[in-house]
Amino acid sequence: KFESMDLMQALKLSGGPVSQLGETKQGDRLPVPPKPVRRLRAVIAVFLTHFMRSLLSKLRNRGTIYSTCLEAPLLAGLIAITLRSSPTGSYQFSTALHIPAYLFLSATVAMFLGLTNSATEVLRDRPILRRERNCQPGAGSYVLAKLAALGLVAAVQCLVYLIVGDYFLEISGMLPYLWLWMTLTAWTGTAMALVVSSLVKTERAALTAVPLLLVPQMLLAGALVPYREMNHGLFTYLAARREAGGVPVPAAIMPLRYAYEAMIVAQATRNPFEAERLRLQRRIDKLRSLDVPMNPEQIERFELIKEGLRRLLASGAETLPEALDLIERIRRISLSGTRIEVETMKVWPADHANLRPTSEFFVNERIDLLVREAETFRNDYRSKEHHIIFHALKKPIPFVPYSAAQAANSYRDRDDEMDTQRYCGIILVALIFSCGVTSTIIISRQNRQTQ
Repeated sequence: KFESMDLMQALKLSGGPVSQLGETKQGDRLPVPPKPVRRLRAVIAVFLTHFMRSLLSKLRNRGTIYSTCLEAPLLAGLIAITLRSSPTGSYQFSTALHIPAYLFLSATVAMFLGLTNSATEVLRDRPILRRERNCQPGAGSYVLAKLAALGLVAAVQCLVYLIVGDYFLEISGMLPYLWLWMTLTAWTGTAMALVVSSLVKTERAALTAVPLLLVPQMLLAGALVPYREMNHGLFTYLAARREAGGVPVPAAIMPLRYAYEAMIVAQATRNPFEAERLRLQRRIDKLRSLDVPMNPEQIERFELIKEGLRRLLASGAETLPEALDLIERIRRISLSGTRIEVETMKVWPADHANLRPTSEFFVNERIDLLVREAETFRNDYRSKEHHIIFHALKKPIPFVPYSAAQAANSYRDRDDEMDTQRYCGIILVALIFSCGVTSTIIISRQNRQTQ
């Protein structure tokens, strides 16, 4: 103490700044050590530390356990039982009225879970981040670990939700695809909520932002209000674009719209019946579009594939396992079978009275109608421009000129279009990446500020 007082007296005489040892003036920034150089093993260790912290904090929270074990299946059961309806007679998946609504609500539930699971995460961890800022653990590792841990929890919740919902609505063969899109939607919500959590100062503000992020997405996703019934001013080409399956301009930044559209297209094209039909049709189109005459072996295979497609469309089954087995046998025979096997295969046995067309187990009429209508607009020969059609199977690639010559060759893969599911997936991944980078920049700046 005597030496510090002597030092202050010396500073007074020299005219320098005077303060007691250990004190800082209001507004001064505390010194931050230089960022250490870490090897890959150290970076992975830091990431795993953040990941285990986030995951264990969720698993030790009873609310998370209840939401995973009770909230997701209860929501799925309530939604599925309410929407389990056919126009006449007993419920059948092929004539179910509300499968599009179920897919929209599934995407909404995934977005809601992602937003609520992470809306207050950065706020709760802010004291820890401030305490550990001198060792420079890295905001990027922290954000990436948060996305991984919270995404894992959301993926489990979405899986439980789909198992229950698909069971009640008799959706078969679609669990992997719908789970993929629900999980990707939940990760998008998680990334958006991390940005909000890193910006706000209180938990109340973070929770208030959840409906502000969710409600506009629900409104502009294209399910609650069809795009053709929305305000003309939301479209670039007014009524002409709106009536031809166009998408309003604000919907371009709504993640829920891409998730809902991808789930609709996946249900229409990834179910076992349509997947096999499209696979056979693509092989027929490929052989038909050869520039050179087919050899005898290719002609034989071409005829077998056509016969397999004809028998697939004419097939019938009594139960779901029989329908799946029949599709698998048609696929195997059309790929590597012989004409004798094709001709002797029974696709509609005469000794059963309760047979149904195989397509009725997997194809929903409402979903099929949405996609067919969109494809009609996309393939309209009168269209002279490149524009996005909602629910169409293909989307124009940005900044690639419209190819009118290829538009006439519908069986060819056009260079100016890409698959809708890939298009939606790229946009959702880009949103997750951009939100993660934004959160990293915000947290890094906060760690450099005065405590």
